[in-house]
Amino acid sequence: MLLSLSGQSQDAQVSFDAVTGTGNDDGGVAHGRLLARLAEAMWEGEPSQLAAVRDDVTAAMGGDALVDAVAVSANFHMMTRIADGTGTKYDRAGLERTAEVRAQVGVNDMASGQEALRLLTHR
Repeated sequence: MLLSLSGQSQDAQVSFDAVTGTGNDDGGVAHGRLLARLAEAMWEGEPSQLAAVRDDVTAAMGGDALVDAVAVSANFHMMTRIADGTGTKYDRAGLERTAEVRAQVGVNDMASGQEALRLLTHR
């Protein structure tokens, strides 16, 4: 959702191709495929893979961009942990608004997506 809004505010056409691996481009985001690789490496936590993509990001975008990208990822992880820790639930309107995006990215196939849908239907 934020990616779509960001693209609109910058008058850019963005897609989830870099994230889903369905396209051969950056999804309308500068260095999108590289940033998707960074996010995957952070999730996987494999030190050599993380070091390689860290070096690639630094070479392509600079050290400040690497720090910014990692900080954005850390912020999203923090927000999720706070929501989980406080028992915050997804509301029906939120799920309805994000249905198309969740389907495009495959969120509904992920454990957290399935849990959100389960909680919604068991209220």
